Amino acid sequence: MQLMRSPRMLDLEITSRCNARCRYCYYMNNEGVCYEDLSTRRWLELFAEAGKAAVMSVCFAGGEPFLREDLFELIDGVVRNRMRFQILTNGRLVDREVAQRLKATRRLDSIQVSLDGSRAEVHESMRGQGSFQPALRAIRILKEEGLPVTVRTTIHAQNVDDLPGVAHLLLEEIGLPSFSTNSV
Repeated sequence: MQLMRSPRMLDLEITSRCNARCRYCYYMNNEGVCYEDLSTRRWLELFAEAGKAAVMSVCFAGGEPFLREDLFELIDGVVRNRMRFQILTNGRLVDREVAQRLKATRRLDSIQVSLDGSRAEVHESMRGQGSFQPALRAIRILKEEGLPVTVRTTIHAQNVDDLPGVAHLLLEEIGLPSFSTNSV
């Protein structure tokens, strides 16, 4: 058996900053750690090295990746180095312009939006007040733009009984082919 000389995919937490305060987040519940984002230049150097090593894909995670003002510059660096990309987001900063910019890259494999309930009171019980409608709006915009949107639901005590509602909302009302789950 021959092993690959480099990773196929890189999962990168490009920022610790977030515009949500999820009760179960390891960033927000870890006051003893001082997080510092890498500079644009350092990320672009990493992408050049990854491209030379034949890495195929990069997953942008955080915190919230869209809080980085240079996110599209980082995406351009990935694309320039012949890689594809994914994004994990809470959806708050995704609008039609963002969706169209992502679409224009023609290198987006998926954009995953976090949605923990079929109703605001369920989703927001862990993800914070005012977080449900922006996530739902982002999912709909991304789907309308023909982007490969996925949804991840984090299962916890406040939403376990709402999973049938989440399935109905995502699969029947919005028309996604599937969604995935994980647990706190």
